[in-house]
Amino acid sequence: MNAIIARSSESLIVPVPRVGPIAVCAATMDDLPFLDSLQKQHNKALGFFPRAQMEGYVQNGWVLVAADATTRQPLGYCASRDRYLKRDELGVIYQLCVTPGGQRKLIGASLIKAVFERSAYGCRLYCCWCAQDLAANYFWESLGFVPIAFRGGSGKKKRVHIFWQRRIREGDATTPWWFPAKTDQGAMREDRLVLPIPPGLHWSNPMPVLKSDTPEAPPEPRKRARSPEVGEKGGPQEPTKKPRAGVQFGVPTARPVVAVEPSEPISEPKQKPTKPQRPRALIDPQMIAKGRELRDRYLEQVNAGAFQLESRGRYDVSRALPAPSAIRDPQSAIPRLPAAPAAEAA
Repeated sequence: MNAIIARSSESLIVPVPRVGPIAVCAATMDDLPFLDSLQKQHNKALGFFPRAQMEGYVQNGWVLVAADATTRQPLGYCASRDRYLKRDELGVIYQLCVTPGGQRKLIGASLIKAVFERSAYGCRLYCCWCAQDLAANYFWESLGFVPIAFRGGSGKKKRVHIFWQRRIREGDATTPWWFPAKTDQGAMREDRLVLPIPPGLHWSNPMPVLKSDTPEAPPEPRKRARSPEVGEKGGPQEPTKKPRAGVQFGVPTARPVVAVEPSEPISEPKQKPTKPQRPRALIDPQMIAKGRELRDRYLEQVNAGAFQLESRGRYDVSRALPAPSAIRDPQSAIPRLPAAPAAEAA
């Protein structure tokens, strides 16, 4: 069994940006050019958001921007939601980007802390997916996130995605951990089975990935362009011109109607060939049921304390709730009549 390696809140470091004071606020439509250009710089490490999707996130207030408090120059942003996979207690971080000149200066940690502070009261966990071959995994580890599970990535990149999760309440040690047994949305839009990381195995170790048994359709061969037909003199044959029939309106006259031939042949508009859609790769339902049972058995032991997850957080980004105010005596809120004057002695 694994023992938890957790640091007390007193030994954690509060993230203070090393670029001077910064201001974190909700993004506006004026920030769209910055958001779009920054995510294009990190397109190999992010699930890319189309512009329409990014606009919707900005309008809903799901994107925070960190900027220099003096010059108002944007330094990074974070796209997140405090509700993931229809679970009120679980939030998710979709994108976290910092400008190249502002990396390793605790700007990203400040954004994550602001995300936790703005989350709903019922949200107690936050998660994120990160490709195994990225150095960003060490960042999530330093913030106290715990690697719980993994899944296979897209077929082209053949990556492994690590599922990180963290309890965001300060001093919370009872909220049960959770992760999905299967994902079928996102940029891949394919079924991916999620498996727990075995106890004692580091997140950087090779992970077994289960793939779908559904064969993918082979790509269709490209059609070669037809060579022009050869004419009598060896050159390309000119297309035949068909005379257009004349049209006459009104009372016919003795003047003959002459058919006018077009100077150039009339060509139909070219239609782009439609690409055949590949059949969606599906996982065997029996395999999904076994993965769900494995997930439930694993989380049952983890949440019961049979073995605990390892935490190597260095920075304090937890959400500190205000202390409850003193409870007033309900009798003190009842208005009372002034006491009657004492009767004079006879």
